[in-house]
Order: sequence, then C-alpha cells, then structure tokens
Amino acid sequence: MRALLLLLAGCSFGTSYEQPKDGAIDAPIDVKLDAPPDMRVAPFCDPLDTSLVACYEMEGNVDDPSPNNLDATTSSLTFVPGRVGMAMQFAINSAADVADSAAIDVAEITVEAWIKPFQLPGAGARMGIADMNGQWGVFLHETGRFLCAFGGLGQQYDATIPVDVWTHVACTYAAGTLKFYVGGVKRLELTGGGALGTGGTTGISLGADNPPGAGSRFNGLIDQVRIMSRARTDAELCVDADCN
Repeated sequence: MRALLLLLAGCSFGTSYEQPKDGAIDAPIDVKLDAPPDMRVAPFCDPLDTSLVACYEMEGNVDDPSPNNLDATTSSLTFVPGRVGMAMQFAINSAADVADSAAIDVAEITVEAWIKPFQLPGAGARMGIADMNGQWGVFLHETGRFLCAFGGLGQQYDATIPVDVWTHVACTYAAGTLKFYVGGVKRLELTGGGALGTGGTTGISLGADNPPGAGSRFNGLIDQVRIMSRARTDAELCVDADCN
C-alpha cells in the first residue's frame, strides 16, 4: 500500500472534458498534464507553434506572445468586450504599429482576424485591417468589399461584410496562390503570383494603412489577429471562424 501511494503521488493529473456532438458537456475525465503534443489543446497564440509569426488577442494590450515578441506601439486605443475576451477599438486618431523585423519576411503566410466595423468606408476609401507596406495588405472597402493583396495578386471581393457584426476574415498565400476567406469559407482564389515581398521597412500597421500615419484607419473593433508562416487549410480556417 505504501508503494502504491508513492506511485500515485508522483503522477500529475488534471481535469478535462469531452464535448459530445450535441454540445452538452459530459462528465470530467482524468488526463495527464504532461500529455503528448497531439493531445494538447493549443491556445490561439501558441508559442510552441513554429509557424507563428505574430499574434494579438487584444486583452487590454497589443502584445505578441510569440517567440518573436512583435509587440505593437499604440496610441488612442481603447479596449472593450470583444469576440473573445477583449478587443481593440479604433477611432480616427488610433494607431497600433509593429516595428519591422526579419521574422515577418516569410515565403508563405496566413493573416486572419475578427472584425466588427461600425461603418463602412465611403466611396473610393478603404480601412486597413493589417498592412505591411511593400509586402502585403488586408483591407475593407466600400459596401463591405474585402481585399487581400499578396505576391503581386489582389483584387476586391464583394463580401458584403456587415456593420456592427463580428466577421472572421483571412488571407492565405503559398506557391503563387492567394485565397480569400470570409466567415471561414473560401470565397476567391487567385493564381500566378510571385514571391512575397521582403523589402518593407516600416513594419506592420493594425487597423490602418502602413507606413504608420498613412491613414485609412479602421472604424470599429478588431480582435484575434494572427499571422503565420504557412497557409492554413480550409478546414483550419473554418474552425477558426466557428463556421461548422
């Protein structure tokens, strides 16, 4: 009995839950906290994911928990209840800018975010979601059109993104192919692009055009921004957008 008690004391257990298909929470089950990687529930900003370039959950700041530590310098931002936890709220004079880094120069990329515009841009105008001058950009245009611009490819997709509603948007680029996603569903695919640019020197602007101070500021809320050095799959982005 003494040997059995010593053995149990040396094991670390936690509580997890199984999620049945009907959405009800089942009874707790015991699992080891040192479970292998394929059993680990990864956080949104997973520092163990080697493809994570930068990630921003907007929990009262615009800090990046990835190993690259690409925290944003901000001004005139407020944080309010968001899609998950808190979100950053942009106004006409708000800014969230990330300094340039070699970590941003990648061969493949996914840029995704949850957005909730308070109004759409006027005729001929646009609002930045995430932009890196000279390399890539993600924008919202008049009437709710959505723009991904990567590898020399880019056009506005008539997504009809609504105001005052959370919408998940994403762009992926790999091997000359650019894909647009709205609500976790692929809406447009363009092919024939070149290599992603690496000549940018002004970093990334969130919620605005880049370089910093260039305007096109987002009017509304942005949450859960993630940049990865690979093209996430259709299935992964559907999960990210809760589209199932």
